[in-house]
Amino acid sequence: MQKNKRQTQILSDEKIKNLKISVCKFGGTSLANCENIKRVAQIIKSGKKRFVVVSAPGKREKNDTKITDILINCFNLSKNGLDFSSFFEEFKSRFLDIVRELCVEINLIFDFCNLKNEIEIHKNYDFVISRGEYILAKIVAKYLSYTFLDAKDFLCFDEKKEVDLFATKNKFEAIINPKKYYVIPGFYGENAKGEIVTFSRGGSDVTGAIVAYLTKAKVYENFTDVDGFFSANPMIISSPKMQKNLTYDELRALSFFGASVLHPDCAKFLKENNIVLNLKNTFNTTCSGSFIFSKVSKKIKEIAGISGEKNYYIVTLKKFNVQNDFSALCQIENIIKKFDLTAFLLNISLDEIAIVFKKVFLSESFMQMFLSELKSQTNCEKIEVKNNVVIISVVGEAIKNFKAVERKVVENIYEADKNIFFLNKALDANFICFAIDEKKFDNVINRLYKSFF
Repeated sequence: MQKNKRQTQILSDEKIKNLKISVCKFGGTSLANCENIKRVAQIIKSGKKRFVVVSAPGKREKNDTKITDILINCFNLSKNGLDFSSFFEEFKSRFLDIVRELCVEINLIFDFCNLKNEIEIHKNYDFVISRGEYILAKIVAKYLSYTFLDAKDFLCFDEKKEVDLFATKNKFEAIINPKKYYVIPGFYGENAKGEIVTFSRGGSDVTGAIVAYLTKAKVYENFTDVDGFFSANPMIISSPKMQKNLTYDELRALSFFGASVLHPDCAKFLKENNIVLNLKNTFNTTCSGSFIFSKVSKKIKEIAGISGEKNYYIVTLKKFNVQNDFSALCQIENIIKKFDLTAFLLNISLDEIAIVFKKVFLSESFMQMFLSELKSQTNCEKIEVKNNVVIISVVGEAIKNFKAVERKVVENIYEADKNIFFLNKALDANFICFAIDEKKFDNVINRLYKSFF
């Protein structure tokens, strides 16, 4: 089997370069300080980008704190009756430094006062954590002499916190002036009650994708701090291969299983409309980056990448013939809902059910209450908890196109670690995922990478 053979392009690189790209999004690292914002401004002006979506400022250096995390700290301290003033002053000073260094004439007093009031009454968490994007977008718009367009004025959420595309499209078209250029804060919108609603973290990527959909863009540029989408984590694999071409299905699978370069929900608004996503590096614009496409032109013969993430629990419930015990399955579902939990994965076999949860969201005491409820309500013969679990996924269209690839993946997994907690492969899926002890994480990733790349 040939390695490194991926043919996914619908548009050639040359055609993409010649397109007028009107929608772009810049991540938090790209906008972390004044120097970076000036670099971003040069990219915007040189390409005459008409719609610019911005994240909140990220880390300026390794030990720094992201603006959104500062706001989360403020909210949590206030909610617990504690003093948040030092964090709030840090928030203000970050923005005031940017304003001063960019020599922008803008008054943020009202915005700061309004935010502080919202933190003190801790009524709307989403409003508070969205203010980094909101304030930075106002500053960048002023610096570029663009029009600031508040995302809440067009991006509509329904009661389920899903984007209402029909309402969003109507509002957007009613607002947009064809002669103007816009800066838009990412990450949030508004529901029918007039409340701010956010996407999950990294949601500015999704805002950019929605704007690309609304403007019928051919290409959506997403600028970050890496050259493109790597086939493995550079923290584990030294100089991993950068994938120049991916499909949206591969992007979603890699992102879901730990590759955090792009928000997986981007695909929802881009794939069906054949919009190409170009992931680029703000700090290395000579690199063309990675291109994500809707379709494949030919069968792909290599995998797209290997991703993985630590800090999971696996709760295994053992009961004879449980896969046919619908009352037990319903009880488990109801208990998960009662505790307001989200199962990362659910693996059902003949006599057991394995439920995977992200450990970061669960305290030990909360977990004990959950397990106690499961034991008392499900009549399972045995309930086991595996701690410090890592989920690894091998992703690529090749997995569903070529049985040889699937066989090779499975062989490598078992040779690397016989003690696998579970292995999951759907009939037409483009990934194989499995769970192991996190102590084996680096070793397994390295073995799989050497085998395929």
